[in-house]
Amino acid sequence: MQMTKQQRKIIEREFYRYKWNKAQAENYAVCAVAYDSKAPDGERVKTSGGNSQEQLVIRAIYETERLRGWCTVFEKTLEKFKWEQKDKLMQKRYIERKGIWRTCDEVGIERRTYFYWLDEILQVAYRWANELKLF
Repeated sequence: MQMTKQQRKIIEREFYRYKWNKAQAENYAVCAVAYDSKAPDGERVKTSGGNSQEQLVIRAIYETERLRGWCTVFEKTLEKFKWEQKDKLMQKRYIERKGIWRTCDEVGIERRTYFYWLDEILQVAYRWANELKLF
């Protein structure tokens, strides 16, 4: 299965948002637990359509799972390329947000190698995203 341009853009966007996604996933989880803990056992999340608080909790849980999923994709991809210099490329590009030329200089690679590695990184991320059903 080949990655589309749209899927590539989504992966790159979520990689750039890795730190934010991680923080938001923790915040959503805390909010959902806080709401959940107010209700007695068995009454926490009902299926009636009328309670807007229930819908907020359900959305928060869904959003938390989505954000955690993208964090997992980033972390698993980084782990796959550990010790291969490609992990440094990921750090420079997505965490430190360095430009192409600066990243190439700091990692010690040619520009064409940068793009070759980036394609390989995104292909691995795409496979993880499919496995975690993010697409």
